[in-house]
Formats: sequence, structure tokens, C-alpha cells
Amino acid sequence: MSAEKAYLCDEYKLYFKIEDDIDILRNEMEIYNSSFVGNNCFCHQEYIDGQKTLKYSIPAMLTMEQFITKKIHRDELVAIFFSIVDQLMYIKANDLPIGKVILSIGYMYINLDDMSVQLIYLPIDKEMDKCNMGKFVRDFIGRLTFANKEASDCAYEIIKYFDHNKIFYLSDFYKYVVGIRNNAAAHSVIEDTFLQEGKSPLSVEQYEADLKAAAEQQASQPSFKLAKEVKDYSMNDIGFGVDDDSDVTSTTVLTSASGKKSGPVIIRTRTGERIRIDKPIFCIGKSAQGVDYQVTDNNSVSRRHAYIINVNGVYYLRDNKSTNHTYLGGKIINSGTDMMLIDGSRFKLANEEFTFKEK
Repeated sequence: MSAEKAYLCDEYKLYFKIEDDIDILRNEMEIYNSSFVGNNCFCHQEYIDGQKTLKYSIPAMLTMEQFITKKIHRDELVAIFFSIVDQLMYIKANDLPIGKVILSIGYMYINLDDMSVQLIYLPIDKEMDKCNMGKFVRDFIGRLTFANKEASDCAYEIIKYFDHNKIFYLSDFYKYVVGIRNNAAAHSVIEDTFLQEGKSPLSVEQYEADLKAAAEQQASQPSFKLAKEVKDYSMNDIGFGVDDDSDVTSTTVLTSASGKKSGPVIIRTRTGERIRIDKPIFCIGKSAQGVDYQVTDNNSVSRRHAYIINVNGVYYLRDNKSTNHTYLGGKIINSGTDMMLIDGSRFKLANEEFTFKEK
């Protein structure tokens, strides 16, 4: 079995060549194609030049490989793991073999709006190796660059979970991830409050006390819901311990940015400052964390207001659910919609104007 990838305008196309003696299981394909949290992919069988294939249509997102070229923050790390584990719980709840999920960042796609991760499932009549979640987590974290100590500490705690739990239970790990997700949400609420009010905590002790109180309040409220009722899978989860190498080989990647160019610039109209876009995912906002260019003197701009995204050398502007919106050429950009930037394009984050220059 082999795979090919391509990026076509507004979505990724992923093709797996399937041997003639391997059946594609329609019931599993139907369950996977159902709408569930994190999953926006559609899979179907197609013959290409007489070759049986599984074709996946994935809405326009970044590949995980592209995303992790940036520095990762705690809330992003937690959201990614929550999305992955939440989908695995759904798949397990529907009695589908977890081993048919490709736990490899080369086959994961991410939505910047909510940090949800698209997983690929192979609905084929072939026994696959069982997932090794611990190996995947360690390998994934090992490839990350963290934005600050808070993010690296969170990653260390996740790795410690596997050090202390030699037998892996998916349901237990799900509960663990939900717990750190609630704490991340509580931290975000506090940070937002201080930024909106234009003030900072009086002391580190007071900040930590407020964080603890918010975390306790958040944890006491149901902030998540499974796609369906999930039974206890503890006994069935035993066996997650085999390397997750799949039969997917001979992959042609057509989605990576070409790479060695210095990149375009954006010019901030009010100050004349020239900011080089030197990353595939470039975030602009007023937060002191999680951005590549910080707007320090305009409270109308949101914490992580917008992204400039490089896809194969073409640059797009994406609003990140900002409070005061993003405008291109005087027209508002809907959150999650990518608008192409060309040389001389003028855009605004709230009332802060920039000009995109290809250089």
C-alpha cells in the first residue's frame, strides 16, 4: 500500500493505493465519514488507471509538519492532544480498530481556528499493528520547539504520564488530557481578563491564586462532550505497546513551502516599520506570547488577531476570531477564511493598517 498527497486550491487530496486482494470495508468507511468532533474529512473508493484507491478530501488546513515549524504554546499543545484523543475515543466507541488510525504527523492536518487535528483512518480488511500512543507522544513532543517554560513544562508532564503508566488505557489518558485542558482554559480566561482591562496582577502570588481559583471553577463545569456515550474500555485498551509503523510507504509530498527564500514583508502604516514574514505560519497580535509580531500600542487588536500563512510560496491572510475583525481591501474577512495576499495588498487588523510587499 502506498500513498500520494497533493494540495489543490482549497483542500488536500490524499490517495492510498490498495492491493486488489484487500477489501475496503463500507461500514467502517461510513462511520468514519460521519460528522464527529475534529473530523471534517471525507473518504471514498476510487479507481485511478485501474488501480483501487482510497481517496481522502480534507478541507484546507495546514499539515502538522508545517504547523510545528513555529514555536508551540501550552494551549496549542493541549488542544492538539485533546483533539487527537477525543477522535480516538469516538473511533473506539464505535468498535473500530484504533490500529487503523495513522498516528504519524505526516498524515495529520490542523485547523488553526480551533487547533483541531484531522486524523486519517484506513477502513480496510487488513489487520494493522496496535497503536503505540506513548511512542507517538514522545516522538511528537521531541520534534517541537516551545515558546516558553510553561509550554515545555506541560510537555514534560505529559511524558511523565507515560513514565508512570506502563500499561496504556485510552479512557484514562482521555481523562488526563481533559484535566490539563480545563487548566489551560482557566489560564486563558485570566490572561484575557488582564489584557482587556489593561492591567497586570499585583504580584506573582496573587496571579497564581487567581489561576488556581479559575482552574477549580473551570474543572467543576462540564466543558466537553463526547460524540456518543463511551463505555469503559480499560480491558480492551491493553495492548497499546507495539510500534505504530504502518504499511504506508513511498509518499510524495507536494505541500511543503519551498523554503530558502527570505520571505516578504508587511509594512505597518502608522510607524513605517517593516516586518519580515519569515515563518510558514506568522501570527500578529497584541499578546506577549504566541505571536511573531506584537502590536504593543493598540488595544483594538486582539491577542492573536490574525495569521499570514505560506502555502507553496503563496501567502494568505486569515482572521483568528478577532473581536474587531480583519479587513482586506476594505472588506471584512470571515474568521477561518483564507484570502490571498498579493504585492501591495493593504489590510487592517481592527484599525491598524499594514501593506503586504513581496519584496
